[in-house]
Parts: sequence; structure tokens; C-alpha cells
Amino acid sequence: MKTIHILSALALCLTACGSGQTENQSKAQPVTEVTLAHPVRGCLPQETVLTATTVYQSKTTVFAPIPSFVTEARVKPGTRVQAGQLLYRLQSKEQHALGNNGKVIEIKAEQSGIVLGVMAQTGSYVPEGTVLCTIVEATSLVFEINVPYEQRAYAKAGNHCTLELPDGTRFTGAVQFPLAEMNSVSQSQRVVATADVPFLPEGMNVKAVFTSRNTFEGTTLLPKSAVLSDETLTKHWVMRLDTDSTAVRIPISIGNSTADSIEILSPSLSPEDCIIATGGYGLEDKARVTVNQ
Repeated sequence: MKTIHILSALALCLTACGSGQTENQSKAQPVTEVTLAHPVRGCLPQETVLTATTVYQSKTTVFAPIPSFVTEARVKPGTRVQAGQLLYRLQSKEQHALGNNGKVIEIKAEQSGIVLGVMAQTGSYVPEGTVLCTIVEATSLVFEINVPYEQRAYAKAGNHCTLELPDGTRFTGAVQFPLAEMNSVSQSQRVVATADVPFLPEGMNVKAVFTSRNTFEGTTLLPKSAVLSDETLTKHWVMRLDTDSTAVRIPISIGNSTADSIEILSPSLSPEDCIIATGGYGLEDKARVTVNQ
């Protein structure tokens, strides 16, 4: 009997110890590894992004002079041609009906350039006046920027902008002149800009980024990765290191931003404040953290 009582007491002791360890473990908070950044004072460029389209101003359209059959097409889209180069051989309906292959009409390029569109291929029948292809002068490529009337300050000749292609490639562009027409629906004006770019297809949608600096130099700036927000992007906050291992949530109001930095309008942050730059996503107020040096 004494043996049974001793074993029961030992079992109860082990159970109590185990439950105590479990309770302590449940109370232990996970520790998140973070990196830090300090607020700085500076001036953040303000960017205005407008839409633009690639257009070739100098074009030559090649037409069929008579109703005919295309016996030979020597061009493809993207082909570079020289003035006087043979583009097509055509045969009149009469010659084609007689099976006479000796007499053809040769269509040659009137100017050097790049073939954009080929509308007729070998074996096609083309009525008189049919467009066979279009040739553009490579150096005549411009960017037509859509500038809303209230932002017409960007339409001034000599203004510079950054032209960003769909793949992220950027070029420096210069505004040349506005076109004398206004879109009646959007109340925007097309403005011509040029840039030193390689061959681009016509009709490509491009971003035109105009940059201006704020006159106020005393703005508080933080890395963009340090600013957190809710799902609706209406509330923003940062996580500030309160002790060596605790982070607290600080609600903030933000201003302009770039790809890397963002303005903090309020509250006033000190350059000595340690703000979590990375690792703060999902952290609760007073979360435990460890700083990655």
C-alpha cells in the first residue's frame, strides 16, 4: 500500500510540474528578428505620373496603283529598307489571267525607314488603292503625353521628364511642343516629347514622370518598408523600439512617397528614435523583438 501511495504522489508531482511548464511556455511570447532605421530630415521629390504613347511622325504609306495580284512580297514587319529598295512585284488582272509572268509592276520604297505594317502578302489580290505596307522614319519617333489642362505647366517646351517603358526601362525625355487640339472628354492636351531611344513599336503605352521638389526642407523621412498599414490603406503606423526587446506601435500620418522613402507628417519623430525597418509586418503592440545587427 505504501508503494502505491508513493507512486501516486510521484505521478501527481510530475503532472503538476508538467502543467507548470506548459503554462509558462504558453505565456512566453515569440521573438521576431528585425532591423532598425532612424528618421532623417530632408526634402522628398514630388512625382506626377502622366500617360504617353509612342508615335512616328514621318510615315509613308505604300498603295497598290492598280487592281492586281501580289506575285512577290519582299518585306516583313520590322524590316529596315533603303530608298529605292524593291518592296513588291505586282501583276495586273489581265496578265495574271493570261498566265504571262514576264510583265510585272515593281513597287519600290520612296524613303529609307522601318516597315511597321504589312497588309499584303504573296498571292494576295489587291484592289486599286489598297495599302500594301507602311514605312516610318526611325528618327521620327516621339512620345505624345496626355496632359490634363489643370496640369498644363508640364506642357512647357524645355521641361524634362522620365519616360518609363512597360518593362521598367527608363529614358530622359524633353518636352518639345503641345499639339493644337484638346480631348473634349478628358480635357487633356497631347504634348510631344522626344528622347534618345532604340526602335520601339508605335502605339506603346508609356509613363511620363515629372519630378518637382518641395520647397519645405524640414520633412521627416523614413524608409518605405518601415511604414505599415491596414488592408484599406487608411491607417498607418510604425513600430518603435521601446526597450532593447520590446516594440510599440506609433500611429502616423504620411505625405508624399517615392519608391524608397516616405514622408512622416505627424507625430514628430526624433533622429534618435529606433524604428523597425524590416520584420515589423504583423507585429502586435509591445511585441518582443531581437535586433539583427
